Amino acid sequence: MTAPFRLYGAELSPYSVKVRAYLGYKGVDFEWLPRTNARQEEFQRYAKLPLIPVLVDADDNALQDSTPIIEKLETDFAENSIVPEEASLAFLSALIEDYADEWVNKAMFHYRWSYPEDQESAAKRITDMIFDGAEKPEGIEEQVRIRMIGRLYHVGSSPETAPLIEGSFARLLGLLNTLLAKRPFLFGGRPSLADFGLAGQLAQLNSDPTPGAILRAQAPNVVRWLERMEKPKAEGPFASFAEVSADFAELLRDEIAGAYLIWMDANARAVANDASGVSVDIGGTNFVQKPQRYAAKAFNELKRKRGLVDDAALAALLAEAGIEAILSAAQQDDGDAADDEVDDEGDGDGEE
Repeated sequence: MTAPFRLYGAELSPYSVKVRAYLGYKGVDFEWLPRTNARQEEFQRYAKLPLIPVLVDADDNALQDSTPIIEKLETDFAENSIVPEEASLAFLSALIEDYADEWVNKAMFHYRWSYPEDQESAAKRITDMIFDGAEKPEGIEEQVRIRMIGRLYHVGSSPETAPLIEGSFARLLGLLNTLLAKRPFLFGGRPSLADFGLAGQLAQLNSDPTPGAILRAQAPNVVRWLERMEKPKAEGPFASFAEVSADFAELLRDEIAGAYLIWMDANARAVANDASGVSVDIGGTNFVQKPQRYAAKAFNELKRKRGLVDDAALAALLAEAGIEAILSAAQQDDGDAADDEVDDEGDGDGEE
């Protein structure tokens, strides 16, 4: 792809701000274009699906979906790479980024549309962006609020699953707060794909009243990292896998193997069987939601990436956490899972 770029997105879309922060880090020329009503016709010329972000290059080539956008740009703009040279560390980064996109997003969407103060704040900010200074139709904020509350089932949020989702969020904050006391970014002196993925979701949580108060009270190191991730700069090299791997053991065991991958495996099986719903026990909670074909495709891509890395230390770390067993036992579904359905980025960013 060729600069300069146009990035169509929204401040309340974790995937849009993820790509925006990445473009800023790479130092490429781009224009940030909020998806307003006035810009809708222009946006539709490039979007295959009504989802953000959309990146358009100087030759009018367009890409959607934050992870493929970043991976494509990494091949075209190699300087200041966000991919560690060690394949084992690069896989950990990809794993944590997908955990952010597919699991932490549930906390983001849950908090934003479950609590009245958060609902009102998000509905106002969304409609402020859409109408961009023009007069809003009467009742439009309430319409947005009701519509998005109705989509909570798409991410598995319900009164029954709320303690699981909120407990997962609190546990992640504690783990990250400890980790980020040691270095400026997750894997050393420069941001990785995992940093951009987690920061996209956690910046949204920090912007909403309820989870933002939790985050600022319990995780000051995470708050400072989020500030760095708004305009990240390399401060040094990546650490080695040997130096940092032990720091991720608890996150890998309790969050990634203990919640995210259990759900991803169950979701992939539901999609493969054309089931109407996903129901799986996670930590003693029956987690129920609509199957997500996009997540099933992402799970297959994660398994593909794991198969490319032959490293004994990585295998030992993943086996101890319980991850290796899930990835090796997971059934394959090599169909194109995302072409006929709105993907998770549409469920979670509130902008489709």
